[in-house]
Amino acid sequence: MALWLTGVGVVVWAVVQFGFEPVTAALGIGGTILVASPAKAIIRRTWAWNAEPSEGAQLDAAAVALNRAVERHWTTEAGRRKQHLVVDRIPVRWDTVHDPRSRAALAGDTGPLTQHGTLDALIDDYLAQPSRLVIVGDVGSGKTGLCVKLTLELCRRADPQRVPVLLQLSTWDPAVSFQDWMVRRVTEDYRFLNDTTKYGQGSAMELFLHRRLLPILDGLDELPLETRAQVIRTLRDNTHLPTDTVLTCCSAEFRAAMAEEPLLDSRTVRLLPLLPEDTVTYLESHFPDDLDRWQPVLRSLREDATGPLATTLSRPLMLFLARATYQPRDSAPEDLLDEARFDASEQIEEHLLDMFVPVVFESPPVGAYEGNPARASRDWPAPEAKRYLSFLAGCLDSQRRSGEHGAADLNWWALPALAGVPRYAFVVVPAVIGTASCCLLGLLVFGLFGRPAFGALFGAAVGVVFSPLLGLVRVQPPRRFAPRRVRQQDQLLVRPLFIDLGFGLIGLVTGGLIATLLYSPTFGLTAGLAFGLVFATARRFTRPTEPKHEITPLRSLLDDRNAVLYVWLLGSAAGLVVGGFLATAGSDEARYDLVFSVSPLAQGVMGALVGALLSGGGLGMVVLATSAWGRFLTARWWLAWRAHTPWHLVAFLDDAHKLGVLRSTGAHYQFRHATLQHRLAAGRTAPSLASPGSPGAD
Repeated sequence: MALWLTGVGVVVWAVVQFGFEPVTAALGIGGTILVASPAKAIIRRTWAWNAEPSEGAQLDAAAVALNRAVERHWTTEAGRRKQHLVVDRIPVRWDTVHDPRSRAALAGDTGPLTQHGTLDALIDDYLAQPSRLVIVGDVGSGKTGLCVKLTLELCRRADPQRVPVLLQLSTWDPAVSFQDWMVRRVTEDYRFLNDTTKYGQGSAMELFLHRRLLPILDGLDELPLETRAQVIRTLRDNTHLPTDTVLTCCSAEFRAAMAEEPLLDSRTVRLLPLLPEDTVTYLESHFPDDLDRWQPVLRSLREDATGPLATTLSRPLMLFLARATYQPRDSAPEDLLDEARFDASEQIEEHLLDMFVPVVFESPPVGAYEGNPARASRDWPAPEAKRYLSFLAGCLDSQRRSGEHGAADLNWWALPALAGVPRYAFVVVPAVIGTASCCLLGLLVFGLFGRPAFGALFGAAVGVVFSPLLGLVRVQPPRRFAPRRVRQQDQLLVRPLFIDLGFGLIGLVTGGLIATLLYSPTFGLTAGLAFGLVFATARRFTRPTEPKHEITPLRSLLDDRNAVLYVWLLGSAAGLVVGGFLATAGSDEARYDLVFSVSPLAQGVMGALVGALLSGGGLGMVVLATSAWGRFLTARWWLAWRAHTPWHLVAFLDDAHKLGVLRSTGAHYQFRHATLQHRLAAGRTAPSLASPGSPGAD
């Protein structure tokens, strides 16, 4: 920054001393020589400063911060999933399918082995004798819930040398190496690791290479068969992956994958269906003062342990859905026994999936009160809420590759591409808003000098020329802003440089032309260089900072929005200085007189305010049009206009997360379960909510 300011000062001094034309000629010749000379390598290194790799104390600090952030995030998610209270925990049991430690136990090299029991026993055994653990089970058997519980138990250990990171395998694109995907995912979910000042360069990668990340990989079955084989090969052959990595998969899919790529040195356990007596105990503990409604269901579970209802409720996912669906006291759980409607367990499952979304949006959580963080922020009509979620689920399903059936990421910044918003919307909207805003700004600035019509035309011309171009710039992921020197990123070196130069060109041309038209070429060059400097560096000199709040999709959106506001303030501050300078130092060289007489002091203050409005508004519009938040606003307006999503989409997604329909993995939303996503995507109409338990409801 000091070099930029020094350069601006030298150029202004040269123009005053030698004139405008000699200086511009010298700059053109010098720039050509500089670009063609070996000195451009020095400029490249100066522009993209390279921090030292993360190691030692920095790596320890990164591990501690990551462990704390992981625990904070999954503690909140456990509450959303109804896993934080003892009464909420579904009594899942397990047994051993394969345990390579058995030979060592026979030889007396290890202690006694636990072969079956509760989830607490499995977690205690894993913590006592870590080894690669594969968890298999049917769809909805509680594999993800176990991963969440295990992650929290690992985070709560006193030693943060190994940090557990729970990752959804459904988000892996085989076009990216498995190692790079893991590191990128950790970096996206925990952006503070990009803080090179505190943690050094590439802290996430260094944590991985030093085997200080413990991956808990959920959902191998949600990948195509050939991709599952790649995961297993990576687990077996990558020396940087710990030997006690955790992997989950459905039973049948894991057997098929093992036939392709054996993983014989892994301990494999199977989650068992719930016993009828455990299901009865769970329901009784949640409805102690409302058992009359549930008596027919409880009686059926005791007397017909192999019937459709008992089979359905033997899976934790379905048991939770039944609890949530029939939470309202005016509902009738005994409808699940209607053999005319439900003669097979699959029909009961579909019914519970169809009813879940409408019920949770229609009925607030038990014990909800104002200020409860689990309470929805507003009332959403249940049929519309289901329609909105069905549209989003359909978009996610349409993006799946062949053979995939997992829950995909629902990212707010990827909504334009996900929902198929046409590209022209991102060109037309900035063009219309930018042209109108520039027209008003030009009207204001030139109107002070008695030329409002010219100012309006000038502003409209600037908007028409530059605003549509901003819609063609590829949007970047959400960021959090704080001034810094930039670090080396080879793959992002050229493109950001051209974007920065483009922003600088907008500031140089518009600021320079306005000052030239109102004052003189000398002051125009000064103002143009100053505005060009600010516009060019506004997005470049930034760094991610450690968030003070839990990492959530809403937090990342607010960070990106605040970044735009930060740039607006930066532009306003620069305009304040430049406008005040022009209004005072250039008052004698003004081409036109003000339409009213004011004192020199008032003229300087007015010039500063006008400059702040002009620079802040211009830079704010430029960054807004190219930011993730700005593109999201356009997509949100488009989808709401087409009635695909609500106008208040952010609040809606946040409420869906609060109500347990969506889950959060870092800055990403996903549907609570892939089965729920696919059922919503099917677009089938849910039963009427007038009386969920009435015989006529369907």
